[in-house]
Amino acid sequence: MMTPIRKACGLATLLSLSLAVASQSANASCTYKISNEWNTGLTGEIIVTNSGTSAVSGWTIGWQYNTNRLSGSWNATVSGNNPYTATNLGWNGTLQPGQSATFGFQVDKRGGSGEVPTLTGSICSGTIPPASSSVSSAPPVTTSSSRSSSSTPIVSGEQCNWYGTLYSLCANTQSGWGYENNKSCISRSTCAAQPAPFGIVGPNSSTPSTSSSTPSTSSSTPATSSSRPSSSSVPATSSSVVSTSTSRSSSSVAVTTSSSVVSTSTSRSSSSVVTTSSRSSSSTPVIPGERLDNPFVNARWYIDPIWSAKAQAETNGSKIAGYNTAVWMDRIGAIAPTDGSYGLRDHLDAALAQNANVIQIVVYDLPNRDCHALASNGELKQGAEGTARYRTEYVDAIASIFSDSKYASLRIIAIIEPDSLPNLVTNLSDPECQQATDATHGYVANTRYTLGKLYQIKNVYSYVDIGHSGWLGWTDNFGKAVTLIGDAIKGATGGVNSVAGFVSNTSGYTPLYEPFLDSLANSAFPGSGGGTQTRQAKFYEWNPHFSEVAFVQAWRNAMISAGFPTTIGMLVDTGRNGWGGPNRPTAQSTSTVLDTFVDQSRLDRRTHRGNWCNQRGGIGERPQVAPVAGVDAYVWVKPPGESDGAASLELSYDPQDPAKGFDRMCDPTYNYNPGSGSNVDTGALPNAPVAGRWFKEGLQVLINNAYPAL
Repeated sequence: MMTPIRKACGLATLLSLSLAVASQSANASCTYKISNEWNTGLTGEIIVTNSGTSAVSGWTIGWQYNTNRLSGSWNATVSGNNPYTATNLGWNGTLQPGQSATFGFQVDKRGGSGEVPTLTGSICSGTIPPASSSVSSAPPVTTSSSRSSSSTPIVSGEQCNWYGTLYSLCANTQSGWGYENNKSCISRSTCAAQPAPFGIVGPNSSTPSTSSSTPSTSSSTPATSSSRPSSSSVPATSSSVVSTSTSRSSSSVAVTTSSSVVSTSTSRSSSSVVTTSSRSSSSTPVIPGERLDNPFVNARWYIDPIWSAKAQAETNGSKIAGYNTAVWMDRIGAIAPTDGSYGLRDHLDAALAQNANVIQIVVYDLPNRDCHALASNGELKQGAEGTARYRTEYVDAIASIFSDSKYASLRIIAIIEPDSLPNLVTNLSDPECQQATDATHGYVANTRYTLGKLYQIKNVYSYVDIGHSGWLGWTDNFGKAVTLIGDAIKGATGGVNSVAGFVSNTSGYTPLYEPFLDSLANSAFPGSGGGTQTRQAKFYEWNPHFSEVAFVQAWRNAMISAGFPTTIGMLVDTGRNGWGGPNRPTAQSTSTVLDTFVDQSRLDRRTHRGNWCNQRGGIGERPQVAPVAGVDAYVWVKPPGESDGAASLELSYDPQDPAKGFDRMCDPTYNYNPGSGSNVDTGALPNAPVAGRWFKEGLQVLINNAYPAL
């Protein structure tokens, strides 16, 4: 489950533009907006608004660039190769008067600047605006950086990988974590001295998410992030480049400055930084000393530029590269690396620069970490020394950075020690897990210490890991886990108030719902005449929780009954539990044989629910806020594309974290007996690298099996 952190560096071009372009036509309008821009590319959105008096059924928009080229899009079907044509999807094609639909895009600037093209199409304009029309822009934002500026600057368009070589000019093949060179590159030391490219970002909360539920179109133009003072040590970003083609006016094309633009400045540094927004924000402010009920409400999600760049480089990776993923602090050395890779402060600074207000950090370095699995074993061992190092070198160091006042505007979501406390419920037959029960140096004592330290920082929201429904879902396991985990938290400083809630399915594959089976979780199998329970099937083994939403809602209710506040919320990791693709069932089976009925009806295609390593899942629901009752958010804790563990002993050594080992559950040739009958295979993908390393073949499986489709 370990996630390495890598650092890129390059020069970000930060523009502050505010403009509107009017054109002829009927009662409709289209807006082209650049949300974020960096040295080599940009992301933005096109907003289609029905400003007439009758409904619009279906829409098509066209546009063309000079030097820019499209590299990805979402929430529309885009075709062509400059010019481009975008058409609606099924769910966002009908627009009632006053309603809007929005789709997003990513652009490769190809050495040029960000262009604002003319939008054409019947809903945007009746005629193509005159070619002589022009747009003007404001000068670039002046920024300051605390990093050294004395070293040789990197040419615009180049970015450094962790070896100090350049992605764009020096890389033609990807091999492991490095890139092979085909020409001379600057040194790592020079690369490390450059300002980081904090602009590799993508769709945020203003971009409608694709959901299996019926999406609705907005009745007004989606709100964008508001500006706020940025730290003096990082550059500010702009989300305000707007080009509007409107059909309300019959006059010739004109260029105006948008009246809705709000500019703010800060005097925190010697040179003021101006940031802009296309409108004032409705986001909930963070009030010092006051925690929010749901910290994801009005989220502006942080996009990890390192993960995003790796995803973008893969086939169809641009379809996911703009989403939030968690940052894993999986060892002491990850907090403040000395090798030029991104550390904790780098990510928090990048979040400020992106004008994000939500960032997820995984706290994952307990002594005897992941005691029942070898693939992600940690650096610290059980005992006095391990506890001392965990508390002083790891937890205290993280807490010290989190408590820096410059990060007070960030809502820091702390994912607390995946797989730790659940192992104390089910895996005490393992000697490593037995050691973790020690009252002084075990999981409970150290988790309490972590929660107590983070509770003192008011903008940190801790969510404790609870495994998943296929682990703790059995009635006996569920009750024991509620007691053990609840008591562990109650013993921390702050008690039940020291957590914002719980997180399930971390790095997991369990679906949110089993639409053809959930209603039968506690009832008889339809083909049995009432004598056989559906949960008796080999796949469920009497576990009454078939999927994650039912599990987390039951968990939340149980915790409230155990004395936790009614404000606690649940998170579910949906990065890999989509289970789409051609094998996804479309109806309930008609078989009268229980196991056949369940196997033909279930979305989860694993051979056993205990299989956890590099499964053939699919990208699941995109990160989103308050999707169902009791759930604060769907999140991507495990970044898609990162391995769960090595597929063979030969692939299992990690010089950066040699404690990780080879787990046979990651071996695609291994068969085992789960105790419910005949042997099953692990279902693991072949050729997977060591845990946390980039696994491009695995990412393609997730992309191809995405549900909802990308």
